Amino acid sequence: PLKRLYEAGVRLCTGTDGVRDTWGPYNGVDLLERVKLLGYRSGFRRDADLELLLEIATRGGADVMGEQAYGLAVGCQADFVIVNAETPVEAVITQPPRSYVVKRGQVVAMEGSYTLKS
Repeated sequence: PLKRLYEAGVRLCTGTDGVRDTWGPYNGVDLLERVKLLGYRSGFRRDADLELLLEIATRGGADVMGEQAYGLAVGCQADFVIVNAETPVEAVITQPPRSYVVKRGQVVAMEGSYTLKS
């Protein structure tokens, strides 16, 4: 149903709202993991299907939340992660460690360690 809803123009998003707990043992804050689980649950097998889920999880979420300054362009917040993968789909499938985490254009974590000083 996700693909049909998307093709019909329905605004879709996905995300996380917390950490693992008794009520949501599969919860987490990792969006790549969420996309992988959603793809598995939806029976998606093709790269194009997983690319659609990435679109829903990133641009879809920004759209639903009314985020005006979304993306990697001048004036945008520049929140992203860098992973060792040849394609975004490979990042979803292999779940590589986050080499860098960038928040509002500033590196906040590198190779598993926080870089911000308190």
